[in-house]
Amino acid sequence: MNKILMWVLIILAILGVSAVAFVAYESTQTFKKPAIYLYPTTDSFVNVKLDVNGKIINEIPKYENGWNVFVTKDGLIDNKYDYLFYEAQLNKIDLPEEGWVVKSEDLNKWLDINLIKLGLNDKEKNQFKKYWLNELPKTNYYEIKLFEDKFLKENMNLIVSPQPDTIIRLNFYFKPLKEKLNIQEPNIVTPERKGFTVVEWGGVLDN
Repeated sequence: MNKILMWVLIILAILGVSAVAFVAYESTQTFKKPAIYLYPTTDSFVNVKLDVNGKIINEIPKYENGWNVFVTKDGLIDNKYDYLFYEAQLNKIDLPEEGWVVKSEDLNKWLDINLIKLGLNDKEKNQFKKYWLNELPKTNYYEIKLFEDKFLKENMNLIVSPQPDTIIRLNFYFKPLKEKLNIQEPNIVTPERKGFTVVEWGGVLDN
């Protein structure tokens, strides 16, 4: 045990806070509503599996060692769903240094512009906004970061069969801020959607 953690646990004990509860809270992060869209080139059966460093805590439809679904080329899943839904508690998160700081009243416009730049279509963008604009607490600014593909592959890998030609995964980190921060913004490269395309969006809210 390192010295910093040891002193934190001692202080918590003095304050009467459960160290077990503290460690559990610190060691897990909930990814809220990752939504997985599937666009095969022809109507077909698709198998989707998740390899999560943690545990899946919610899913629609039922996840039983994976989803085996029939998907139209327009993306309709089992004649019922626009996307596969899950939530997961990960054992860790690794944040990139780069990101954006967005004023609260500018967030709607920022999402309109940047979600399209990052690869979503209009339907996906609007469904993202419908969820997250209601989920985010009111504040002055939002710090927004985008989890890197390497982190996603190592901690919440998406395994799709048949293998997609294009995979776009936009999982964000949102942190409410009272004051503006200055951070380096990443360079956005808009992905080309071609062939069998899989799209995912979701995120973590840091309160």
